[in-house]
Amino acid sequence: MNHLKLIACAAALAVLCGCASTGASTASTRTSFPDNAFKEVPQEYFNVCEKGGVIREFKYTTRDNQTAGSPEFEKSGLVYLPYGYDEKDTSTRYNVLYLMHGGGDNPGWYFGEPGRNTRLKNVIDHLIANGEMKPLIICALSYYTQYSNDATKNCIDYHYELDKDVIPVFEKQYHTYAKDVTQDALDASRWHRGFGGFSMGACATWSVFEHCLGEMGYFIPMSGDCWAKGRGNSVESARHLAETVVKNGKTAKDFYIYSGCGRNDVAEPNMTPMINEMKKYPEIFKYCDNFRDGNLYQMIYERGGHDINSVIRVMYNGLPKMFD
Repeated sequence: MNHLKLIACAAALAVLCGCASTGASTASTRTSFPDNAFKEVPQEYFNVCEKGGVIREFKYTTRDNQTAGSPEFEKSGLVYLPYGYDEKDTSTRYNVLYLMHGGGDNPGWYFGEPGRNTRLKNVIDHLIANGEMKPLIICALSYYTQYSNDATKNCIDYHYELDKDVIPVFEKQYHTYAKDVTQDALDASRWHRGFGGFSMGACATWSVFEHCLGEMGYFIPMSGDCWAKGRGNSVESARHLAETVVKNGKTAKDFYIYSGCGRNDVAEPNMTPMINEMKKYPEIFKYCDNFRDGNLYQMIYERGGHDINSVIRVMYNGLPKMFD
């Protein structure tokens, strides 16, 4: 079956199953983007920025959202607040990126601990201070949980926790674009919200893409492919992701994916073939050199491995392309 027929069949299935969105898709209002091609991070961006943001702890209560009556427990993440963020200023609103770490790590892999400056934080500070992107809030989270030791399952299922326990609490506490935390308000503010992650966090990112397209417009998977159809199964994963978009009632105008990895990255042999397979569904995934012309791109850091150095380059290049 050719790709056009596949998409048509998926759309019909969505209608029959009642899965398609009943509302009209709303395209991003952003019309100008920097080119997607790789740029090296200026060396001075690794230094502490005079107008730097702050790192704080974020706590919330969760449970096993797939098991009725499961006990509640507390989890925490780290929050990056940009320079000038004022808790009392309720009129200024901020874009928000939810960010997931890789295997064996925690949110501190990105930001250390409250009050610290990491290389990634410094780069983000300089991007904002130099006007290369709008100030944003970043919430670094963890898929680890006390109710399951299965890290792969936790990544694939993290969207339940994100949707039910993280976003409603976080976006009440911080000044995002959501008018409130009802589903309608989250859907209406989707172009001001994104999700990204490294390695197993990229697996979580693809899963969030599958399940949270209603409230998310931007995605930044780093060094990892979709595992919904098995790790490294690029053909079936691309097909599944294309069908997922249609079943969610979305089109190519409803999201952007800026993906990336290192050339010497252990994840590259799985990630690149999947991106190449996704290109075979141009009705859904329009590969492009500028998001003015499409919605999918893969950045490869030629000197990068499966490490923070590649992540910094992907985020430096990708974040300015995100958010309205």
